[in-house]
Amino acid sequence: MIRVSDYIADFIYKLGVSHVFMLSGGGSIYLDDGIACHPHLKEICVINEATAPMMAEAYSRLNGNIGVVCVTTGPGGTNAVTGVAEAWVDSAPVLVISGQVENKNTTSYSFIKNIRTLGCQELNIIDVVKSITKYSYIVFDPYDIRYHLEKAVYYAKSGRPGPVWIDVPLDVQAAMIDETFLKGFVPELLDIKTTDRDIDKIIEFLYNSKKPLVVIGQGVRQSGSIDDFKKFLDYLQIPVISSRLGQDILSFDHLCNFGHGGFKGSELTKKIMQEADFILSIGSRLSVPFIGSPVIFSKKSKLVVVNIDVVELLRRDINIDYHIHSDIKDFLLKLNNKIEIIDHSIINESYKEWLIYCTSQKKEKSLVNVEKLSDPIDLYHFVSRLDVLSSERNIFVSDAGSSYYVCGQSLSFSKGQREITSGAFASMGLSIALSIGCCVADPEAQVLTVTGDGSVEVNIQELKTLSYYNFNAKIFVINNGGYLSIRNTQDKLFDGRYINSTESPLNFKKIADAFNVPYFFIDSYKNIDLVVKEVMRFDGCALIEVLCDNKQKIHTQY
Repeated sequence: MIRVSDYIADFIYKLGVSHVFMLSGGGSIYLDDGIACHPHLKEICVINEATAPMMAEAYSRLNGNIGVVCVTTGPGGTNAVTGVAEAWVDSAPVLVISGQVENKNTTSYSFIKNIRTLGCQELNIIDVVKSITKYSYIVFDPYDIRYHLEKAVYYAKSGRPGPVWIDVPLDVQAAMIDETFLKGFVPELLDIKTTDRDIDKIIEFLYNSKKPLVVIGQGVRQSGSIDDFKKFLDYLQIPVISSRLGQDILSFDHLCNFGHGGFKGSELTKKIMQEADFILSIGSRLSVPFIGSPVIFSKKSKLVVVNIDVVELLRRDINIDYHIHSDIKDFLLKLNNKIEIIDHSIINESYKEWLIYCTSQKKEKSLVNVEKLSDPIDLYHFVSRLDVLSSERNIFVSDAGSSYYVCGQSLSFSKGQREITSGAFASMGLSIALSIGCCVADPEAQVLTVTGDGSVEVNIQELKTLSYYNFNAKIFVINNGGYLSIRNTQDKLFDGRYINSTESPLNFKKIADAFNVPYFFIDSYKNIDLVVKEVMRFDGCALIEVLCDNKQKIHTQY
């Protein structure tokens, strides 16, 4: 016989998960104890449940496995909702296990329509998260625990990944069960494969194109297809533009890579997207900030979209000429096999002039690396120096706002670094949480985090978590007088009428001292390299305040 909470802990361990992000509570007390008692699981205790799914998302995206969260009932669950929404829109497999009051005290068990709450801190969290999870369920019967855990993990990792949620009442957590009587989940086999017709259609488009373009998203990485994609590029040498979450797939130095596109991209990518006559989108959802509104693709261009998520192929805001509902790995393997059979040099020859043209534009409209040797510090100059001084050991993390724009426009990934950031939701203040998730996933890495003086306030409490575990993350706080990106928008739309975007009065040295985090200060472009090299020499956490221009111009397109 085994306690349900101990069964859950061992189930998590057998997934290949080493750490659980959690905040203990009365409603999850047995779950917490199960994790604590497991000999091979470690808990990362957060200060606010809102950050636990963000940490789990970074953990998941970095190591390719599922991230696991444990929270208590009521406000513990609702605090975690924003982080789960992050994982939902950015396609990260995260399993949330929440505690709940005893079965008899739940609104779900009462069968009384529209009743709001029964037990202490009780809320029907499943109804709250249904629209932002791939699977969610409250487990009433202890002997159903294996089935629902296996089903949840299957849905989290299959197809387009995403979060799932299992709610476990206290009496179920504490129940004793015989594992031999637990029923398992048998998934329905999905056959999401590329057809021969699909491949023939792609070849036809390629033959008829003079200016092809490939758009890639993080689906290329999530499907384990980076090497297959590079092989495809070696064959045809077609220009590539990435989504924000796909920009660390290729180094900017790669012959075919021209950076990440969209409103927060570069003039270069905008120009190429407008001039291409055939666009092959692989593993990207083609977000509105990426394609523009109205769409900036030429009306004469043909658009083919390959995506595992069939819903993304039904959109009406873009004109898709041909869509392929398929696993990216299967698509690229079959396409490469076809290209090997045919004389791909015939295709490749016609693209040379186009690639030469794009490359010439790349030299003129490259990454934004500002050599502004004056103070206050230009943010683009700072990030470009951070990029130059970084190594293959480093992982970049950026926050919402100006740091998001500038990191996307200035990082080259020339040494194979990764970047973890928010692609769609742009939650302010998630950078410290993402940094912690990265440190847990890869203890040998050193995380370089760029956040703003406005964003860092939102989850500043997690500096305590960072300090307690002494994670190897360097938090560069850009002091540019508050919410710079919001001020830029208010300048454009409202003639500089500011609300809630003016200078922050925070004293970051005192904050660092309060959380026992080493503090450094960069107040001039002259000491950027000196301080960055100093903090990169030691392992452990640090907070580095960077005094930047409060009138910083942020480059945008469209």
